[in-house]
Amino acid sequence: MATSNKVIRERDNIEQYRGVYVSMDELVALRSTNLELDLRGRKKALAAMAGTHRSSFRGRGIDFDEVRIYQPGDDVRNIDWRVTARTGRTHTKLFREERERPVYLMVDQRQSLFFGSQNAFKSVVAARVAASLAWTTRNQGDRIGGFLFNDDDVQELRPRDGKRGIQNLFRVLLQYNQSLDARERRRQGSRQSFISALQELNQVVRPGSLVIVISDFLNYDDIAQQHLTLVGRHNDVLAIQIYDPMEKHLPPAGIYGFTDGKRNVRLNTAPKGIRKDYTLSFLARQEQLRKQLTSIAVPLIEISTEEDVTDRLRETLGMRASGGNR
Repeated sequence: MATSNKVIRERDNIEQYRGVYVSMDELVALRSTNLELDLRGRKKALAAMAGTHRSSFRGRGIDFDEVRIYQPGDDVRNIDWRVTARTGRTHTKLFREERERPVYLMVDQRQSLFFGSQNAFKSVVAARVAASLAWTTRNQGDRIGGFLFNDDDVQELRPRDGKRGIQNLFRVLLQYNQSLDARERRRQGSRQSFISALQELNQVVRPGSLVIVISDFLNYDDIAQQHLTLVGRHNDVLAIQIYDPMEKHLPPAGIYGFTDGKRNVRLNTAPKGIRKDYTLSFLARQEQLRKQLTSIAVPLIEISTEEDVTDRLRETLGMRASGGNR
């Protein structure tokens, strides 16, 4: 696990790279959208997204408070049988809602996200989503934690409240995002870093937390599914997938040039059926991902790089906004 505390120096002329890299000013500006995440108000909608395996999100965690004599209307599932047996009178446990709920943002910044054909690269959209949710978490009085990962390592951010939580997240997010480079080829460790992030998250996440995974979900396999299943046993989990329209549809018939900074390739989209087969392949992968996540009651929200992040979050999570940001 990475533990670097290096001071981040932004790339020169960062505004020239808007959409390719995210800037600190952009992350901070997302605060002004006044987003409000209403998980409690959208329990049924989230449950529908997650399938029939769970009726609703748990909401904030609860702590044990005290034991008292059972009263009509109390939940029988909370009866304290040990005290009941000892005293001869039925007692029930009382709980109080946690004042602050840990919210973990697991943010993917691998090379596979350093791509985009529309308004921004997937890596930038992922960062914008994370920043929007971080400001929302702070405004609701919950603590912000994170697991940020790239192709090489994973960095854990312990949940903190207020300004400290925001600063910690944005510092590492900026470091990871601006370290992406078109000259770097996609690495073999890409799959392992995703799995490692889930493994480490499962080891430290406190029961009753909210975990939001923001990724393109490439390399999401059965092993990753097993680790996410363990995370979801005692926590609420939400998956947000970032994708680019060109991953779904090839451009119109023609010959196109592409580069990763080192290699140049030409793609001919004219042959009959190639565009249809390409789209069908994408839809098949999407359906497989939905089935995997539904089987463990994890809602999936899909966000395209051509969409407005604020509008999409508001639409899917019951968020309200006074302005829009991409």
